Amino acid sequence: MFRRIRTKVFTVILSTSLGALALLSVTGMVSIFRLRGAALGLGEQLGGAAARHSQTALEDQVRQQILSLARDKAALTDEKLTAIQNQTTLAAEVATRIYTHKNFYQPKPRGYLQSPQAGMESVFLMTAPGVSPESIEHEISMAANIADVLRQSTVADLGLSASYIGGESGYIIIADKTITASVSLDPRTRSWYTGAKEKGGLFWTDIFLDSLGRGAGLTCAMPFYDLSNGGRVFKGVAGSGTLLSVNVNKIIDSTKIGNSGFAFLLNEKGQVIATPQSSDVITDKAGSIFYDDYLRSSNPGLSELAQRMVRRESGIMELEMDGQEVYAAYHPLDTLNWSLGVVVGVNEVIAPALWIEQDILLLTNREMTLIDRNITLVVLAVLVIIVIAAVITILVAIRLSNSLTAPIVALSAGAKIIGAGDLHHRLEVKTGDEIEVLAETFNQMIGNIKEITGEKERLGTELNVATRIQASMLPCIFPPFPDRKEFDIYARMHPAKEVGGDFYDFFFTGQDQLTLVIADVSGKGVPAALFMVIAKTLIKNHSRMQKSPEEILFSVNNQLCENNEECMFVTVFICRLDLITGVLSFANAGHNKPLISRSGGDYEFLELKRGRPLGVSAGFPYQSAELTLNEGDKLYLYTDGINEAENRQGEQFGNDRLLETANSCRESAPRDFDEALRRALTGFVNGAEQSDDITSLAFVFRQKVKPDR
Repeated sequence: MFRRIRTKVFTVILSTSLGALALLSVTGMVSIFRLRGAALGLGEQLGGAAARHSQTALEDQVRQQILSLARDKAALTDEKLTAIQNQTTLAAEVATRIYTHKNFYQPKPRGYLQSPQAGMESVFLMTAPGVSPESIEHEISMAANIADVLRQSTVADLGLSASYIGGESGYIIIADKTITASVSLDPRTRSWYTGAKEKGGLFWTDIFLDSLGRGAGLTCAMPFYDLSNGGRVFKGVAGSGTLLSVNVNKIIDSTKIGNSGFAFLLNEKGQVIATPQSSDVITDKAGSIFYDDYLRSSNPGLSELAQRMVRRESGIMELEMDGQEVYAAYHPLDTLNWSLGVVVGVNEVIAPALWIEQDILLLTNREMTLIDRNITLVVLAVLVIIVIAAVITILVAIRLSNSLTAPIVALSAGAKIIGAGDLHHRLEVKTGDEIEVLAETFNQMIGNIKEITGEKERLGTELNVATRIQASMLPCIFPPFPDRKEFDIYARMHPAKEVGGDFYDFFFTGQDQLTLVIADVSGKGVPAALFMVIAKTLIKNHSRMQKSPEEILFSVNNQLCENNEECMFVTVFICRLDLITGVLSFANAGHNKPLISRSGGDYEFLELKRGRPLGVSAGFPYQSAELTLNEGDKLYLYTDGINEAENRQGEQFGNDRLLETANSCRESAPRDFDEALRRALTGFVNGAEQSDDITSLAFVFRQKVKPDR
């Protein structure tokens, strides 16, 4: 065996080396004699190739640069518009608190609005024609508590021209850097007011001409409400106005690439609303703002660019603009249905490549003389080197074949022993080189394998115990209350890992008071499981104190926020059913909307206010809602492991598919209903890896408890 390895190594090294030397000799000689002729045409070829490659490289580099620039500028524009949205949301939330918690605020005299504090802007009161301030004096005095918020909005570096709230009763409180006195103004007729009221949420107006002659602007608005006594009464709209020249045009004007590059902004209609030349607003004869319409341009390339931007795509394309070939990169904004584009001329990009081609041709002609002089010397040097290399190769092959084979045989024999299962065998190879290091490394690897194997077995045992412990904490015997015929219930939890963070629970807090809970802890694995145990225990303990659902969530949230250094949180849906009256009271802490089927009808999502998840911020108030269940009504509670489950193509199961599947088996008992839905989910994911815990609880209300029971 030893002689065969040595002979093999010697033969391979010698034949390979001598073959390479022979090939090198022939190739070298032929190449040298052809070098002179090839070098003559090298200059032109090199110049052309360098120009082409340089042009390609420059084009690729510039394409990436302008695409990155388009994304960055779009993100910067989004950042400024998002700041305005946040300020508008803040004003709406403050106004909602003022109307909802009137006892917490002191009325302000009307003069407070026209008297700015030191270093702050004035805040003015205006009323609609026909509405006197005295007729709504009390409402104005309460709403005036928002004055400081509006003042701070206009002096903060947000690019706002004005910040205001308008009431349904016909008043407006406004902080504007330009207005110096109150005028008569009806906010209820303004587009920002009617648009936000109709949408019921955050709303951006179209671009309009500022009434004070400050240029083009737009407004972000959001409605506010009176939420006292469990209601939701519309009271008005908060708004923040900004000028394009302050927020958008500065970004567009500052975008420069070379001499011809520029940026522009396109709205959802394919119209150009901002370019470096759009500092002055252009209007038509009717006084409406005039835009260049790229979408309907006679230039096919420009029209295609506009279509891509309107479709909110991100990318880059080459087209002709004003008789010049250009690259145009584009990226959509997140806050509005706008898209930002960056344009640079192709000729400006490839100019350096043409200069490189000329320089290479000049250098090639200069070097041809040196090549002619050195060809003879190179031929002689190559021949001498080939002879010396052949002698050295033979000597090295003999020595290597003797020194390499012995330790290789020892490694092979030892590997066979270890491969047979003897992990205590050690390789003894003393060569003083890398082979000895390989043998020692192999010995260390075997030791590590033994340690890792033992540790893996220990961890596997502990995880199995943890899995059984977690499963034992959840109700798993069905039916859980055989003597109670008023309802039927079935629940199940399937963790994504050995242990999970989802949980469900149901228990009586009185003879005829049944509480249902489902929750989803952030994350997976052991940390989520530990947090799940704490949350489940706290919810059950507070439930048995006969607290209402919102009180339970409030108390548990405060306790979970204490020392929550890992910033974990849990979404929870909790409800309590009075089996005598059928009244179901429930509250939600950021959890998925349950499904409800009334009297055997189709399932639909139970609309309810989603509060913050537990563990996020202490002191957050939660709200309960009520409805009355009739005989045959059904509930289905679930975690996002169901509706957000993905198949191999990355497509989610989704709320629509969940609702369709639920309605296809709505007549089934809870256990059969849950199993049918899970079969549909399994078929959808089609073997894709489970990424989240899957938990569900199906419930049907059979009958009410008879009063004489």
